[in-house]
Amino acid sequence: MPQKNYLDILKEDKVLDFVKVKYQNHKSNPEIILSDPYYRFIRIITLLKKINIAVDKEDTWLDLGCHHGQFLNLISATYHCKLIGMDDWQLKEAMPFVNFNYYPVDLASKSWPELVKREAVKFISALEVLEHMIDTDKFVTNCKEILTTDGYIVFSTPNINSLRNRIMVPFGAYPAYLEYRNIIHHVRLFNSKILVKFLTSHGFEVKKCVGVSFLPERLLKYSLFKSVSEKLADWLPSLCGNLIVIAKKAK
Repeated sequence: MPQKNYLDILKEDKVLDFVKVKYQNHKSNPEIILSDPYYRFIRIITLLKKINIAVDKEDTWLDLGCHHGQFLNLISATYHCKLIGMDDWQLKEAMPFVNFNYYPVDLASKSWPELVKREAVKFISALEVLEHMIDTDKFVTNCKEILTTDGYIVFSTPNINSLRNRIMVPFGAYPAYLEYRNIIHHVRLFNSKILVKFLTSHGFEVKKCVGVSFLPERLLKYSLFKSVSEKLADWLPSLCGNLIVIAKKAK
């Protein structure tokens, strides 16, 4: 599906309308479409198509840390597969119109995998979640146990070795995305090499590891800068602010 159709889907999205009102962004603001996280969502779906990973109607997609369900809504409109969302708030009470099964859970707990049968989920996404997990090994092990034998995980997470940090840290600045006190609970940070190594050690075959974008977000509304940014993000993920990794369960 061409990207312009993704944008059309988002412009008619009830979830997007809800988010705009919640964050007092309900006036006409088309740039929210091209801003994170929506840009990242479209980037992930485009990558899946580029590396020929098919999503069938009978597949189940679980989004961990689904927030308001923005990504699941785009997945639903693109693939029409079965959907599950998990996060730590009462989403259904606030948004009864969402079209996916939802469980309010603490993803750092041991109980959330019990809500899904073992080897029942074909795709798991955890976007900007891994950096919040104290026990990253346990989190990935739990994901692996509920994946089908040919299942995939899709993670996005900040990059500690971003170009920004490489410039700032030698001058004494504190690394971006990391925390010295618990505000948004960024307790683990990866770089591209360690992220690939980490998933490989858990029995995954990494199919793609790229950056979300190379150039600043404010430039992505220009088609030339957007194209250059995506090419550089594909070639030089180790310098990008955030990483996307797609990996297949291998053993």
